[in-house]
Amino acid sequence: MQYLIARGGIVIYPLLLSSLIALTIILERFYRFIRVPKRLSDDLMEKVKEKIMYNKIEEAAYICESNKGPIGKVLKRGVLNSNKGPEEIEKMMEEIKWEEFPRLEKGLEALHFIGKISPSLGLLGTVTGMIKTFHVLSLNGEPQQLAGGISEALITTAIGLIISIPSLGAYYYFVNKIQQMLTHTEKREIELINFLNDRKFEDRVNQNEI
Repeated sequence: MQYLIARGGIVIYPLLLSSLIALTIILERFYRFIRVPKRLSDDLMEKVKEKIMYNKIEEAAYICESNKGPIGKVLKRGVLNSNKGPEEIEKMMEEIKWEEFPRLEKGLEALHFIGKISPSLGLLGTVTGMIKTFHVLSLNGEPQQLAGGISEALITTAIGLIISIPSLGAYYYFVNKIQQMLTHTEKREIELINFLNDRKFEDRVNQNEI
């Protein structure tokens, strides 16, 4: 670390700060994603439908809540408002969805920014290192002094890439996981709404027959 600070020039400081911020975001998001259920299993969904079929709405909502993820909260809102129309149910579930999913994206924009700007900072370090090198050349400096400028140029470029690659990799990993969760949630939303519509239709048919 001392070698990097000594040889990397002034640009090494924002690079090191960026690396600490990126590492903090990545670790915090991994911890968060590990704890969040990504899907609602088919078995649980069938249990929710079964409870609704027998008008055990509170029990169905409890099953959704036991998921402890965004998808569970979204479906819980739909279940608790199952007596309303399909458009209203969908709207209510959408409200919860757009409250919950942005929380999963916390810090990801900063991570993306760090991934994009780190190579530019590295390039800036390369430029300042080469300026020093040419300045030494103009003064007929010693080879050791020339090596210092070249070393600064290479170190900052390398550090910039070392920060950028895992930062962008982690960013796209998290974004992909969120997209998968969102797609699965929307699938379950449609499944629940269709089930409630079919149930209401059957109830109306049975009442007419009576």
